[in-house]
Amino acid sequence: MEKVYCICGCGKETYVINHTNNKVGRIRGRYSKYISGHNLKSKESQEKRIIRFKEVVKGKKEGIFKNCINCNKKYYVYPSEERNRGRKRKYCSNKCVAESNLGNIPWNKGIPHTLKHKLKLRETRKKQITPTKDTSIEVKIQDYLKKLNVDFFTHQYMKDIKHGYQCDIFIPVMDLIIECDGDYWHKYPIGRDIDNIRTKELIDKGFKVLRLWEREIKEMSINEFKEKLETMRFL
Repeated sequence: MEKVYCICGCGKETYVINHTNNKVGRIRGRYSKYISGHNLKSKESQEKRIIRFKEVVKGKKEGIFKNCINCNKKYYVYPSEERNRGRKRKYCSNKCVAESNLGNIPWNKGIPHTLKHKLKLRETRKKQITPTKDTSIEVKIQDYLKKLNVDFFTHQYMKDIKHGYQCDIFIPVMDLIIECDGDYWHKYPIGRDIDNIRTKELIDKGFKVLRLWEREIKEMSINEFKEKLETMRFL
């Protein structure tokens, strides 16, 4: 195998890759001119980069060299980077950006939201549908309702109560809200405090609430679900 040396002047041997073209039967060789990272050290390489940069910005205002405020290394800056959104580049690489930001405390940490900001976030939250994909237990109950020809809405925002939220399923004809509670997220069998508060507020406003646990839904048949609906209808 042919010996090839790094052209930066360090005298170290680089690698050669030989690969065969089976169709023609010829052996072709390809080698690296530099050892990894040495292409940035050679003066010849730096001069070529400067020429290339100047050719790119030909006809426009040429860029400039700056010193990185983290490692003090010189780096080239395009004119467009200086004008981009009014933000001037200060670092030579993303690594220097990460090193300089290490240990910094965000400017808004510990500052509480104002009442105006809280109201704005609450209004925005009303229009968001989360989660974007229904869970498997919600899909199962929705399929049962479709088979029973019951009209319903999903992720309807309940604004009539103090702790407004998006319910899983709302049946307007019956004023019935069905919640499909996952065992883990809703703390089976006790339930979350906020869930109990919302259930009480909904009942006080005249709504009916049917809460079903995940393990209950998985074993439930359509006939059992129909019986629960009939029970809630006459409450």
